Amino acid sequence: MKRGELKQGWSEKSEEMMDGVAHWREEHPQATMREIENEIDKRLSALRAKMISDTANASERAKWEIAQGVQCPDCGAKLIKKGKKKRILLTRDGREIELEREYAVCPACGQGIFPPG
Repeated sequence: MKRGELKQGWSEKSEEMMDGVAHWREEHPQATMREIENEIDKRLSALRAKMISDTANASERAKWEIAQGVQCPDCGAKLIKKGKKKRILLTRDGREIELEREYAVCPACGQGIFPPG
């Protein structure tokens, strides 16, 4: 994913978030400062999770090719490609993000490799 595509997706999510906050405020005219802060934090958390997920999935490390002779970090044997796998991770604030990577297994020691991001 190119920078322009990333920014466009984030801009759309930002607009959605701001519209949501404005709509929420209309429905909660008596909200306390704490309630406003909680609502905005919840919505910012969703934007943050999207940015983390998109950035990690756009990483060149997400696109590694087993055919390039990637070796097992434990024993050095050439890894065998096992297809793309999805992994769900949690952000610090408990939001789920999904990463998709090419998964590989070492035929010598059985180590499974899901590249970082």
